[in-house]
Amino acid sequence: MNISVLGAESLGVRSYCTFVETQDVKIIIDPGCALGTDRFNLPPHKTEILELWSVWQNINLNLKKSDIVVITHYHYDHHHYRNCGLYKNKIVFLKDFGRVNQRQKSRAEVLLKYIGGISKVIIADEKEFIFGNTRISFSPPLAHGYGKEDVNIMAVLIEDGRSSLLYTSDVSGMIDKKLISFLKNWIVETFILDGFPTYLLNSAVKRKWLYESKEKLIYVLESCKVKNLIIDHHSSRDIRWTEFYLDVFSLKSLNFCGTAAEFMGQKPKYYEAMRKELFSKK
Repeated sequence: MNISVLGAESLGVRSYCTFVETQDVKIIIDPGCALGTDRFNLPPHKTEILELWSVWQNINLNLKKSDIVVITHYHYDHHHYRNCGLYKNKIVFLKDFGRVNQRQKSRAEVLLKYIGGISKVIIADEKEFIFGNTRISFSPPLAHGYGKEDVNIMAVLIEDGRSSLLYTSDVSGMIDKKLISFLKNWIVETFILDGFPTYLLNSAVKRKWLYESKEKLIYVLESCKVKNLIIDHHSSRDIRWTEFYLDVFSLKSLNFCGTAAEFMGQKPKYYEAMRKELFSKK
């Protein structure tokens, strides 16, 4: 199984697009990216805009060669109708949009309008699909972080007989009891997790939620024998995020623990978190 993270905050944009290739199929998960909102009373910097289009082009190149598209939910940093023409003749596994809030449902309906006639669309929540030796399993609806149960997402587990990948797009570091039940103590070699949004501490999220999320994360890492942990997306909107995960980094069972950029052999580009610094440069 070959895993490539194409977009993430450590790669300079809001995204968590991931490309997975097994001997049987090529899968792209959440083929979208976006600019962050205003931060520090500053709009996105030119550097972020240029990086966005570079990542967008790479996503579309991998989308073209994919057999399967997975949309875990309907935020525009995870999908967008502007590249829907590239979904043609592909299998598209969609998050059930009958079980989300009205805003998410409206976005899903726009997406379906573009791809319904050109691709094979399947509602995937809580289902399992086999392609040769590759098994793709989808979780029940999971909350988009603490207090956001109406904006739910689905996790994806991919196994190919040799290795396995668990991908959570927007749980915001929260390990839902339904996710633990879904895993059934399966062995997970690589876990792609969107980390806790520490940049919102003391405003939209509580510190006790961070501690709870890490406690459950460590349980999953140990019970599923995870070897590679990629933490990014929400956590990488804070340039100091690693300070909050020192107990996770210290786990001797992990072969790798870091950002998507580091997993891909690159130096992290925390452009959104560095916006004040970027604007201060002449």
